[in-house]
Amino acid sequence: MANEVVAVRSIEIVTAEIHTIRDNVARVFMDGVVQIGRRLEEAKQLVPQGEWLQYLDKELGYKPSTAQNYMRIAREFGDGQVGLSGKTPGDFFGNLGYSQLLPLLGLPEEEREQLAEEHDLAGMSSREIQALVKERDEAKANADKLESALADTMRKEGDLKSKLSDTKAKLKDATEKARANGDAAAELQRQLDALEQQAAAPRELTEEERAAMRDEIAAEQAEAVQAAEARAADALARLEKVKNPAAHKVNFLFGELGEYWNRLRAALRELEQSDSEAAGKMRAAIGQAVAGWAL
Repeated sequence: MANEVVAVRSIEIVTAEIHTIRDNVARVFMDGVVQIGRRLEEAKQLVPQGEWLQYLDKELGYKPSTAQNYMRIAREFGDGQVGLSGKTPGDFFGNLGYSQLLPLLGLPEEEREQLAEEHDLAGMSSREIQALVKERDEAKANADKLESALADTMRKEGDLKSKLSDTKAKLKDATEKARANGDAAAELQRQLDALEQQAAAPRELTEEERAAMRDEIAAEQAEAVQAAEARAADALARLEKVKNPAAHKVNFLFGELGEYWNRLRAALRELEQSDSEAAGKMRAAIGQAVAGWAL
């Protein structure tokens, strides 16, 4: 007995053994959860419709949420396939317990693996992992908002550039039109100046222009002579009337008689419309009177 060697166990050795046993237990536990989840998927297809919840409670003592989590863990962590990183889900999450796996459900595979590489998930509580996932979701949401805001800003900047380009094109077109209008105005002014210079400068008339001017003057003179002759004839007629007052009086009375005669005829037509018999008698009487007035 005195010669027996007693091994000295340090705290480091004991701690290392605890970690090893814990990791082995966790791996076995995760594998068990995956195996149970797969069989729950199978059982759900075999249980008659409407009896699933009763089956979980009576046969397994599981809550519906527990069974659902087991099946999700089996689907998301139990395929055993090697990912792009060269590792299986067991390599990343084999040391996690049931409560530690739940916050990771629903995350894309790449994001789950990135969390496992960046953090010691096995040394974190489920609440800490849940907070980590929440923080990551918020950061992603903020990044999405920032990306959306950046895209919106770029779109607005593109619209502004488009409007600026359109404005420049319109300004160029307006400038060209203004320049063209200015050139046209300058040409019109030049023509006007030339006409004013021609009007101000005396020039010698051609023979054709002189002949036309003589013909125009001769026509005006002939027209003036005719007007003068007509005025002279009218004056002579008035003079004759003044020389013979009796003839003027007869002419005046004859004019008056004609006016009264027209009025008498109009009155007879009006009477004939209302009393044709009386109009006939009046017409006969007037005829007799006129016959007796013969000159």
